[in-house]
Amino acid sequence: MMGRCRRRRPRRWAVSALWLMMAMAWGGLAAAAELPGVGDALPDFTLPTPGKAEDRAALGLGDGATFGLGDLHAQCVIFEVIGVYCVECHKQAPSFAKLHARLAKDGTLAGKVKMLAMAAGATEKEVEYLRAKGNYPFVVVNDPDYVAHKILGEPKTPFTMIVTGEGRVVFAHLGVITDMGGLYRDIEKLCR
Repeated sequence: MMGRCRRRRPRRWAVSALWLMMAMAWGGLAAAAELPGVGDALPDFTLPTPGKAEDRAALGLGDGATFGLGDLHAQCVIFEVIGVYCVECHKQAPSFAKLHARLAKDGTLAGKVKMLAMAAGATEKEVEYLRAKGNYPFVVVNDPDYVAHKILGEPKTPFTMIVTGEGRVVFAHLGVITDMGGLYRDIEKLCR
């Protein structure tokens, strides 16, 4: 009599775990590869023009409904992608407020460098709330439908870039920047 070979079936949990790990790895690689990096030309996108006259004046904008970073007429734009409810963004905000004040006092950089934050997914009321807290003395615009956020590769927040007037990324950092002195030296070197 011939013996039976018993074929073992893989356990369902092992197959499910393997599929989950593969999906997580693929999703992480795809998202990281799409973010703008140093040397890249920033993709074209527009943002809603701020409603307040002083914000439009700070950016050098007219009354048009939208604007692009190239409309800012600056040697460099420090562009930060933030989330209204992002804990890390709130940690970084006071340091960026000090950076904004320091740049305003720098006789060489004051007119050449502009700061702008984009609150991904935020409503106008949420942006007003952020500004009212006082941690964002520079202009914050919203991206209510995540349109610009998607064009930028859907970065986690905070995501900070320094972009030249020609639209070239010369600095990119994902996460909280802890060395503000180093960032300032980079700005001096890249934007003079």
